[in-house]
Parts: sequence; C-alpha cells; structure tokens
Amino acid sequence: MLKTALLTRVGALALMTASLSVAGMATASADALLAGVIKSASGEALGGVTVSAKLDGSNITTSVYTDEKGEYVFPPMANGKYNVWAQAWTFDIAKGEVNLAANAHQNFTLKPFAGDLGRQLPGDILVSALPEATTEDARMKNLVSKNCTGCHSISFPLQHKFDEDGWTKVLTHMSRINLGGVYTEDRRNGTIEMQKKALATYLAKARGPGQSSMNFDKMRARPSGEAARVVFKEYDVPADLTEKQPFIYSPANGSDWTQGTPSKYFGHVGVHDIEADHDGNIWFTNSDSSKMITVGRIDAKTGAFRALKLPEPGGYASQAHGMTRDDKGFIWFNSRPAAPKGNRPGLVKLDPKTEKFTIYVPPEPMSATSGTLDADAKGQIWVTAPDGALRFDPEAEKFREFKSVTYKTPTGTVTVYGLAADRDGNGYWLGMNQDLVDYSDVATGATKEFKLPPDRKQYDMVTADEKAFYQTFSPPDFNTPLPWAQGARRMGGDRNADVVWVGNGFGGNYARVDTKTKEYKFIPTPDPAAFQPYQVTVDSKHGVWTNFWSTDSVGRYDDTTGKWTVFDLPTRGTESRHISLLERRDGMQVVIPYYRTRKVAVMTFRSEADVANLKKQAN
Repeated sequence: MLKTALLTRVGALALMTASLSVAGMATASADALLAGVIKSASGEALGGVTVSAKLDGSNITTSVYTDEKGEYVFPPMANGKYNVWAQAWTFDIAKGEVNLAANAHQNFTLKPFAGDLGRQLPGDILVSALPEATTEDARMKNLVSKNCTGCHSISFPLQHKFDEDGWTKVLTHMSRINLGGVYTEDRRNGTIEMQKKALATYLAKARGPGQSSMNFDKMRARPSGEAARVVFKEYDVPADLTEKQPFIYSPANGSDWTQGTPSKYFGHVGVHDIEADHDGNIWFTNSDSSKMITVGRIDAKTGAFRALKLPEPGGYASQAHGMTRDDKGFIWFNSRPAAPKGNRPGLVKLDPKTEKFTIYVPPEPMSATSGTLDADAKGQIWVTAPDGALRFDPEAEKFREFKSVTYKTPTGTVTVYGLAADRDGNGYWLGMNQDLVDYSDVATGATKEFKLPPDRKQYDMVTADEKAFYQTFSPPDFNTPLPWAQGARRMGGDRNADVVWVGNGFGGNYARVDTKTKEYKFIPTPDPAAFQPYQVTVDSKHGVWTNFWSTDSVGRYDDTTGKWTVFDLPTRGTESRHISLLERRDGMQVVIPYYRTRKVAVMTFRSEADVANLKKQAN
C-alpha cells in the first residue's frame, strides 16, 4: 500500500512542481589575474586581509586573503569591470574598481577604523573580549554566550550600545521571542527573567554609553598559512520573489563589515542546509514560509538560480530543513507542512540531473520525519523523527523506526535534533535540550541511550537557589539552555573510523564517541565560549569540520594531529546553520549556507606552490 500511495503522489508532483529561474552572469574567458599589496597607513604589510572582487552584473563574489607580505592574488577570472574591496578588523574598508582586460594590480592602504569597533567584529572576538575576571563576570559571560546565541549570532545584539535600562528592555524582548522571531507574551526564558538585572548591569558596562569593560588587547590573529590561501566564492540568493520586495538581492548582505551584522527580517532568510551535487552545483533547503521555493539550485559556474517547489495546500511551497547527498549523487531532504492542514512530513529524493522529486511518507502510526538527515555507507537514509529516528531503504522503499529511550521528562519534552550514521550503518541522534545521545542497533532493532555530563565549570558557579529553580523549570523551547548545558546540536560520522562526533553548541566542544565502546571524550574548540559548533561533517582524512554558527568562520579539527584550523568567512553576520563537503579528484570543496545574509559559499584550497605560481604569472 505504501508503494501504491507513493506512486500516486509522485505522479501528481511531476505535474505540479514549479520552477523559477534567475539568470546568472554568463562566463567569459577566464584568463586574467588580479593581484596587489595591502599596507597600513604607516606602511606596514598587512597579512590576513580579506580582499573581495565582484564582476558588474554578477551575483558571485570571489574573496582571497593576503599573506604575511601583504600580497594577494586571485585565481584566473573572467574579463570585465570589477568592484574590489579590502577589509580587516580594526581597519576601515578600502574600495576600488578594476577593468580586468589583462593581468592587473590593485594596491590598497588601510586606515584605522574610526567608528565603534564592536560594529565590525565577528561574534567570537566580541565574546572573547567580554569581561570574566571575577566569578560574577564569568557567570554573566556564560549566560550571554548561551542565551544570546540560541536564535541569532552574538554579533547582532553586541554591535549595539545601550544603557542598563535599554539592555533591560532588550532582554525582556528576547525572553519572549521564539526561534522564529515570534513575540509571545506568555513565553518566558527562565534564565533571562531570573538574571535580568545582573545581565543588564553587566552588558551596560561592556556595551553601554560609558567606558567599556571589554578587553580587545588579546584579539585573535587574522588568517595565516593555509587559512590565508583559501578562495571563497559567494553566491547571492534572490529574495522570495512571490512577496513584494524592493530588490532581488539584499543590499544589507554583510559584505561591508563597517555596516555591522544585518537584520534578517527583510524576506532574505531561509537558506538552511546545503549540498553540492557531483557536478559541483549547489542545492539548499528553504526553511521559511514561501510560495515559491522548497529547495534552491545555484549553478556553480554562472551563479544562475532556480527555485523548485513541492506544493502544499493554499499555494504554499513545502518547507524543508535537513539535507544530505548519498553515494549515488541523489540529494535527500525532509519536507514539512508550510500551511494549515498541510501534507504529512516525509522524506524526499531529488535527482539533480532531472530535478524531479520523489516523496516517501512514513506510514501511520509510524512517526513522521523531522529536521536532520544522513546517508550511511550501506545506501540507507537516516532522518530524525519527533521521538526518534527513521531508517529508509531506497531499494525496498520501506521505513524502519527507532524510538528514543527518553522522550518525556518531568521538565518537558525532549527535542530530537541532529543525526549521523556510523560506518556500520547504525544511526545516532540527539536529544538536544537534554544532552542525550540515542543510538540504534540495526541487527536487533533496539535503541540505547547515554547522557552527556554537564559543563562542570559552569555548573559549579551556579548557586544552590538557582539549581533548585532549574529542578522544576520547564524551558519554553530548546533554545533556552541551562547554564551548564552542552547543547548537543548536530552530528557527523567518520566513514573511515569507528567514531561519530557531536557538535556541542553551548558547551563549545566536540564529543568524540567511540562507536564500539560508546566511550566519549570532549575536545574543546579554540575558544569554547566563542566558537560554538553546529553541524559536524567528516572528510576522508579524519578532518572534522563544523560551522561556528554564532561567528563568521568554520573550523576543522584534525583527529590525527589534534590541531584546529579556523577559516574566516568573507561576510559579516552569516549565521550559518550547516556545512557539507564535496571531495573529488580535483580537490575538496567546503560548502556553507549563510542563513542571515541569504548567500551560499564554496571554499576551495590552494597550496603554497599554487599561490607562488599565480604570483609569478600575475607579475
């Protein structure tokens, strides 16, 4: 019966699926190089400066970084007129124009930034600069780090200055707004309500009208080495054109850091999960309400955009959230209703060659699908459900259900979010708001569970009265963490080792789980309060990648050497919710969606020899 129902639904979709295209810039001959030198006003060579170039009429921005000599060189680019700009924190932006008819040079001198430094900084530097010398300051910093990053990047509130009364009003508002930005008078963030006076006092001293208590003296270094040799291509994604918009592409898109982190309420959010197909073209899910788009496609060469729609009642497009790519090259995502009495949430296979959907709906009374997916090495597709996980066999077209061990607790319902498959074909999923890790035994059908311990340092700083309060406190949603929460968010599995990784967004660490013994250890990020993992994905050489979602960077932990590398993104206020990899013979691509600024980005790598050869050609 399931297969018959599926065929009927798929046939309807083949007729109803709509597509909207926005043309990209046609590529011309790409045989010209742009290079230059960046210095300060005092003549010092500036390394790690972000240099960006955008061809007139194109929706593609290419960015590179200067080396220790202040020199930069772009990969070959199409002939034409380019807007070029250079920026680094603590310096003002410098802009120029280049007509790239042949190899060209554009040098810049950067002047010190005369405005409020907090406006142009990424979130991690702002958090690192918050005072923590006293126990009370350390407590408040932890609460800011956890409670001001559940719905948005920390740079969004901290770019502003308010006195104590102003911060009190901001905190009151934050306490009553959910993840979707909806104000609800009955909603209360218990931590904010209990600590509002102390938080407002702390924030007014740090980001108030008077002298700031923040310390920027130990600001982290700009990119160097491998992190300064990468190349970014960022693709602007059009607004939802079914709604009235004064522009196709958002003018406040984070390209100019001096403008700060933009607001997301201009119809330009929704770019959530992302995958590149085997041809390198980019697919992403749209997680917000729309009548135009369920998933979007970006042509990697031209930047051309196509919106594909999975219809819902009332003319809406089904929303989508999680996305993964299987070994055959098919793209999978979960569908969820975007309208009252919408279709039952399902699992959708997208053929990137034909752009056709095939939707599979779990039969009742089995749970429907929810937000996160993974494809295992045995060709099975895993997807979370509200109370566990589902394993789908694409050949047999059958679902298999695994229930979480814990779903209801005395303080609320467990939020299932984050999933990964190990190399044996077992699934792991997270109870995010309870720091639970559930896992399957596909041989027996059983599910088992363990709980990650609290952040002991933060737990020990909480008073006895506060601990008593939290014993009975029922959070309004999963983005109101306890002060000691790890915040197990999303996961990744290593196909070449018996390891799965948990990104602990509020704890600022990875949990490395041995899939045979279920023993785990915590691996802190370079700055746990500031670098918060979100999605985790693992490359073929045991590099464990994550998007630090509350700052504009991604990180790679080398499980062989135990070293972290941080790669800065060229845009401010990215608020990335996902990260994925495309490994091919011509190299690896790291693909990142920008939720707040409605872009998608592809990062590629260059060796020292590659850069030296390009410099030689450019000169």
